[in-house]
Amino acid sequence: MKVKSKKPNKQRKALYKYKNHQRSKLLTCRLADFLREEFGIKKIPLRVGDSVRVCSGEFLDFEGEVLEITKNLRVKVKECVFDKADGTQFHPTIHVSNLIITKFKSIGKKMDGWRSAMIEKKAGFIWEEELVGPKKGKKEEGNK
Repeated sequence: MKVKSKKPNKQRKALYKYKNHQRSKLLTCRLADFLREEFGIKKIPLRVGDSVRVCSGEFLDFEGEVLEITKNLRVKVKECVFDKADGTQFHPTIHVSNLIITKFKSIGKKMDGWRSAMIEKKAGFIWEEELVGPKKGKKEEGNK
């Protein structure tokens, strides 16, 4: 999944042509501290409808909802708006690395099934006390 070329135009082209299962890996976003403590994970893929906080750039500390995720791995946030000279407004795109998830999109009172399964899987893997593998060394004395 790593782009091997040093040429910027080939790197941009490769990012643009990624398939969805590759793209979701690149769209992982950090969680806010209170969500990190609650769920026990550090990062999760970003989805449309999540609430995010911008942590660097011109829109520092703005919070808003994700409106759109573009093909070149940028995000449009509802609260981040520029006014153009002719009076119209537009949402500039912000890179995923400059965002922190503050609230997940929920359907009614529940989180969607895909995301809850992802959180359980990642949290279970990270917080297991000890991973036990096959033991190496002496065999049991009864089975020589």
